[in-house]
Amino acid sequence: MWEDRPERFSRRARYTAGTVDGRALPSYADEAGIDPGRGTETLAEVVFAVDTWRWAGVPFRVRSGKAIGSPRQEVTYWFKAPRHVPRGLLGDVVGNRLRIGLGPRRLQLEININGPGDPSTISPVTLDTSFGTGDLLEYGEVLRGVLEDEQPLSVRDDMSVESWRIVEPVLDAWRDARVPLDEYRAGSAGPQTWEDLVTRRNGQGTAPV
Repeated sequence: MWEDRPERFSRRARYTAGTVDGRALPSYADEAGIDPGRGTETLAEVVFAVDTWRWAGVPFRVRSGKAIGSPRQEVTYWFKAPRHVPRGLLGDVVGNRLRIGLGPRRLQLEININGPGDPSTISPVTLDTSFGTGDLLEYGEVLRGVLEDEQPLSVRDDMSVESWRIVEPVLDAWRDARVPLDEYRAGSAGPQTWEDLVTRRNGQGTAPV
């Protein structure tokens, strides 16, 4: 957990009535069989830290939810800002990042370059490629690994226990209502106030899913 502060670096929300892909959805609390008093979240975000010298100071932001208007499955790496940027550069300079799409499967590298003409004019470009579908769907790949005794897609028992140890402080904070249950409209990207949970700065990297 980032800085061991689940109240500051985790958040949760539940969707209200809205539309997803042209289909009207009631609020989650009004869905059949749902007990609204339990305060179950449908969107969550947590910032984690990896306690090694290589990843020291790099937050990993993990987000997952349902009833999102433009859902995507991806891992995004934000690169450090340069220590020195020459004066007089023109154009829009954005943060360099590598986006690994899991659904759909694609790879994008977004960088700033100076192209032909004035070398002081910077333009952001995207190097983009996509991958074909595999022989099986994702769960099919997992089942095949189980049947063929291949372990790369499996989780060891000690890894599972350790994973629960990591998220337990977050779940405790949520159960104790130390983290408020926000709301977002079904079909939206989530609560607008969530955009600045972690301020991007030199040295930050993040891996949202």
